[in-house]
Amino acid sequence: MLNLLQNLYKEEHSFKEAAIDFTTKEGDILGSDKISGLEIRLSHVIIKDNKTAKIFPFPGLAKIYFLTLVISDVENQMINLDLKGFEKVDDGDALSIDKSIFYWKQTKKEKAPSQVHVMTSIIKSKQSLRDVAKIMENIKNDSDYKDLSEKLLTIIKDANQFSNITNLISTVSSIVGKYLGKVEDKPFLTWYQSFTDIDGDWDKLGKTFKHAENKYAAMDLSITIRDKERENIKL
Repeated sequence: MLNLLQNLYKEEHSFKEAAIDFTTKEGDILGSDKISGLEIRLSHVIIKDNKTAKIFPFPGLAKIYFLTLVISDVENQMINLDLKGFEKVDDGDALSIDKSIFYWKQTKKEKAPSQVHVMTSIIKSKQSLRDVAKIMENIKNDSDYKDLSEKLLTIIKDANQFSNITNLISTVSSIVGKYLGKVEDKPFLTWYQSFTDIDGDWDKLGKTFKHAENKYAAMDLSITIRDKERENIKL
């Protein structure tokens, strides 16, 4: 069974409040719920060692799946699960991944997200890549996946259930593994990252980069925070 928790990189964000006095006319510091926009992007996914021997006449290229799962407590938000396949990946190759995996822009009535959870995993395939669109269709029609999705979307709204979110997200590995087929037991790199307003992740304006790396792979994650009120304050 595929276990995404092996080769896991996990680090809690802890952005420090900038040494700037962002105050209103009333003298109150603007809260994290005042943000006007948030985006999380994934980029620079590098395969450092594809664990495939180069034995003539075989060039030692690998077949790779890249899995992304994102969930937040935004109202009416669905779980974002995505899977991509890559053929003929060599040591040092960069996967063509540079995309926004979470995007939120303030509307008049919508409340800002208080937490966003991201899990990404690079998985080597031991057989020819399958039709990822068909795999995704099978996963999303799976009764266990539907139950998991309902539980996640319920508990993410309950602050007391925060510690259980990681456990539920990790169980997606067994569901994905069921439809991927024959894959290596150990993914090259799995990265689980939580962003929360309480931890101060909404406090630092602009773009902040995070990096995960082991001996097999590396990738970058960035979070961009916008706040019209704080950005308009003249320093």
